[in-house]
Amino acid sequence: MARFQTSRDLLLLTLICVLLGSVSCHKVLILPGISVGSHFLYFAKLGEHLKSKGHDVTMLLGENNNALNKIPHIVDSFHFEKYTTAMDNELMTKLDKMLTKSLNGQFNPMDVMFINNALVEDCVLLLENQELFQRLKRKEFDIILINNFAACTILMSQKLDLPFVIVSTNRPMTMMDAYYLNMPSPISYVPSMISGLSDNMNCGQRLSNLIYRIIGHLMYRFLFLAPYDELKLKYDIKPEMGMMTSSGRSEITLFAVDWALEFPRPIMPNTIFLGGLLASPQSPLTNEWVEFMKSARHGVVILSFGSTADLASCPEKAELVCAELARLPQKVIMKYNGPPPITLGNNTKLTKWMPQNDLLGHPNTKAFVTHGGMNGVYEAIYHAVPIVGFPLYGDHYDTFSRVSSKGIAVILDIGTLTPGELYNAVIKVINTPSYKENAKKISAIHKDKPMSAGDTAVFWIEYVIKHGGQHLRAAAFNLSFIEYFLIDIAVFLIVVIAVVFFVLKKAITVICNIYCNKKIIKMKVT
Repeated sequence: MARFQTSRDLLLLTLICVLLGSVSCHKVLILPGISVGSHFLYFAKLGEHLKSKGHDVTMLLGENNNALNKIPHIVDSFHFEKYTTAMDNELMTKLDKMLTKSLNGQFNPMDVMFINNALVEDCVLLLENQELFQRLKRKEFDIILINNFAACTILMSQKLDLPFVIVSTNRPMTMMDAYYLNMPSPISYVPSMISGLSDNMNCGQRLSNLIYRIIGHLMYRFLFLAPYDELKLKYDIKPEMGMMTSSGRSEITLFAVDWALEFPRPIMPNTIFLGGLLASPQSPLTNEWVEFMKSARHGVVILSFGSTADLASCPEKAELVCAELARLPQKVIMKYNGPPPITLGNNTKLTKWMPQNDLLGHPNTKAFVTHGGMNGVYEAIYHAVPIVGFPLYGDHYDTFSRVSSKGIAVILDIGTLTPGELYNAVIKVINTPSYKENAKKISAIHKDKPMSAGDTAVFWIEYVIKHGGQHLRAAAFNLSFIEYFLIDIAVFLIVVIAVVFFVLKKAITVICNIYCNKKIIKMKVT
């Protein structure tokens, strides 16, 4: 149900607008598309920043969201609209199975298709909820923030006929963003998603990158997007405009990355980098955590595989990891939701939840063991904490290819993890000075910017509300594949060259024939 419906709340909102003076209060609708995990947290933080600037924020969430109970201050930050979602217990069971496979090093990109299928089911439920659409239309929003990973949010924005801003919780993905945003992505030095490659590739790696690029684009276009093209036709939502074209109509696109970590690459004027939105200076810890951190004479190691993956789902792997951690002289905080493994050491504290950013910001934290989620990696970068990485699925491989290239991490394969590997990796990043020095360097670069990630996001959202973003769109958006890559020009030049060669050949043949005939006649005369 929507909040802040009383006259007192409206009066308070008006007062805030007046006190802010030069700042205009706008109505912003946030559509995360995925109502759980890191996607929700990222959009919630963005909403908090907008609310702090006096804007009226509403978030559309699936009814399965339970994160609001863990972070009550978000409940008081803005309005919420709920919708029926296909993300039921059966789907969460499938997700757990996929994560268990990933923890065993058996990730397959096709495993995520069931998530897309559920998102398509969600989309049908949303598009048929006329009562919800009527409520949203009555609020007269100025702009919508949508999630590029949940393509239904694009259909929602088109059905509401409002300008939208794409908010990506990732870096520009070559299989999707590079195409619908027309971002130049040379295969020679821009790694494709899941390739795990760097920007310095040899001949074989460039060939591999090309294959990843082609397969990734085909999968995205004909597997992920195809169902939404069908929904556009079924529900008559601008059917003349395909999903690729519709995606490219965003006013701007915000990406959750920063140049401190990313490989240099071309971007378009309407693409904004704002990595580290969830990272912030350390907030005071509760007494429980303060005592634990103080008691660690040799420092603390933090282990977390994010909001979804949990070693508890893979007991044998958990026992191996805990046995390795038990050997460390440091104390360990481990995010874990299950019975304690039999190899759990006295130095390890298990917890279902931790104030991760604030623990990483504590001066006694020495290393961070993580799966490579973007939010956690940027929190570690912000606080200059060296990393031991276990990529599990999706973009984790790409993130760690960048982190390791900066010299701030050791990367391990969780599927082939053997006794001694994790212990040695943690000891290495703690006791080798270069890892901490490099982490401090990258952290300094990351922080050295005119505005924080939150202020940058708010500035650009306010900017496109006032001015729109179409003047930032390159002419490339209006070009077809043939025009963009000058295939028509190439064909024209080939034809011209062929005609010139043909004419020259004929002319030379005629000249030779005339010359030869004259020579023969002359020989006969003599």
